[in-house]
Amino acid sequence: MSSRFYCFFAIFFIVVTGNPISAFGHVLKVIQKDDIQRIEDYFNQIITIHSDFLQINSAGLISRGVMWIERPGKMRFEYAPPSSVLLTSDGIWLTYQDNELKQTTQIPLISSPFSVLLSKYISFTDDLVVQTLNKSCEMLLVQLYQRDDPTQGKIILAFQDNPLSLTQWSIIDNNGSEVKVVLLNPVFDLKFPSKLWRPKDFGQKFGALER
Repeated sequence: MSSRFYCFFAIFFIVVTGNPISAFGHVLKVIQKDDIQRIEDYFNQIITIHSDFLQINSAGLISRGVMWIERPGKMRFEYAPPSSVLLTSDGIWLTYQDNELKQTTQIPLISSPFSVLLSKYISFTDDLVVQTLNKSCEMLLVQLYQRDDPTQGKIILAFQDNPLSLTQWSIIDNNGSEVKVVLLNPVFDLKFPSKLWRPKDFGQKFGALER
């Protein structure tokens, strides 16, 4: 996968400082376990999200756009000009399209970092390993990686506390690529038309798609 392609799959908020916590059950304090459970319960009740977003990649490039998410498996990121990128998922394929070049690339959703964010249910003790949990200034930052595939990188979820609300999420890949996405005025639990999850048709036959 090209670095340009991957950067749209890697969403970064902040690198949590301090030594990594490698053993969830033995290291996290009781109060941290309570926070982890609160975050898990909250995240698992999210079905849909609609929001404007601001994205900053590791080179400092800023992009804006509109996003829709419907768990499990579906999403659409429309990037505003001058970007020509459209990113969609239908629950099986994650599709990256360059509207200017009329190019389409697809990978299985399950092999992408988005598979965690779009899963029907996540468990911070079974499916994911909690590496760090930071709590300050009414914010909770939890850094995770997939238990069965650590090579997909680290995921950071950022929440405003009291009441708990998802504000940002991120992924740091194993090469250190970083991208930050901030949700701007997100709205939850709306109903979306199914056409949102379809990629654009550039007149290519199915076999012409890069997979």
